[in-house]
Amino acid sequence: MSTRKALLFLPALQLPIPRDTLRTVYRDAVEAALRSLQSNHNASKQSPTSRLDIAILFDGGTDVSRSELFHAFQTLLAELYTLICITATSLGTDLDITGGIDARILALDAPYSPTNAGNASERSEDKAASSGPLSSMAAFVASRRDYNQYLFCVLTDTSHDFRNRGFREYWKAIEDQHNLSSHGPSNWHDSEAIRSTITDRALTKENSRKHFRVAVGGTFDHLHIGHKLLLSATISIAQPGSEGREITVGITGDELLVNKKHASVLESWDTRQQRSAEFVESILVLHPDISSVRNTEHFDEPGPNGKIVKVTYDSLGASGKVTINYVRISDPFGPTITDESISALVISAETRAGGKAVNDRRTEKGWAPLEVFEVDVLDAGSVDQPTDQDPTAVKTSFESKISSTEIRRRLATGEVQAKST
Repeated sequence: MSTRKALLFLPALQLPIPRDTLRTVYRDAVEAALRSLQSNHNASKQSPTSRLDIAILFDGGTDVSRSELFHAFQTLLAELYTLICITATSLGTDLDITGGIDARILALDAPYSPTNAGNASERSEDKAASSGPLSSMAAFVASRRDYNQYLFCVLTDTSHDFRNRGFREYWKAIEDQHNLSSHGPSNWHDSEAIRSTITDRALTKENSRKHFRVAVGGTFDHLHIGHKLLLSATISIAQPGSEGREITVGITGDELLVNKKHASVLESWDTRQQRSAEFVESILVLHPDISSVRNTEHFDEPGPNGKIVKVTYDSLGASGKVTINYVRISDPFGPTITDESISALVISAETRAGGKAVNDRRTEKGWAPLEVFEVDVLDAGSVDQPTDQDPTAVKTSFESKISSTEIRRRLATGEVQAKST
């Protein structure tokens, strides 16, 4: 059975935005999308994982460096992924396992201009291609992604405005192939929350340096929403352009994981690499024929960082070439102390000490320290707990969606089935 794929469009919000406002504007649409996909699961004899792509407008991204955008971008993703977890918890819906929903967020830089994009049949693949996770609406339309289930969008009191800035043209291109479900009352929130620009307060002005070589590391076992945030934030740092981008994803080797809890259901390095690469490609490459621009090379040399799966995407238009190095790491440092060209490292708050250790080692070698960017840690403490539910149960359900350890526990005890490869 083919994977069910649905799309949810969300309007742009002025950033920074209070958490309560974000949840007020987006919650019902997220719930409608998750509920519909879950109902489809329940009506089927088979329960594969359904895919929900969430395309959110993120205006102003082309005017500043990616590093300046980092704080606003990762905060938006963290809050939206947290909302997805909260909503899935309230619905009793699993995420990222068999029978659950695989949610992925892409940011589209509006406005959309059909004049600039040209007629879909007239665009060359080179011009149509682009790369995310912050990409153009025109590139998204031109990628011709196939959504075989539902399409959702938010209706607001300013819906006419944002539909004209991208949605209307997209609906016209696909209305003969898909069913459209528009959800939401017409007065979601005061229109003052919906804007077309990012305020200066949302930008990280001190991080204005452009980075073309960035890195991240992790175990990436049973890929979940926390991993998606980390990988998306890493890609977002790398600056598109003629110089090309190189992103190093360090994935912990199997030999370092033997003492992990429920190690019997740990995924192999190859599986973790493949799942990471599949997710990265889905948010990075917008192209009608991805295989035509993808080149994969495998290296397995002796010594540290010797096993690499190198995936290069060419012909990505103005975004330039991008290379992803998936590296098997056997120590806490990985390529960050063997590749001097890397200039930025993305970490989570819980691995902050590791970032400092890396820079200490680079300083010892006489290398420039890495600029370190930190993503938020998703946690149950941010959940709006219903008064009629046990807080402990809510916390456990939330953490089961963002914890590899909890996913492995559920797999080991037979509570859930492993996601098929």
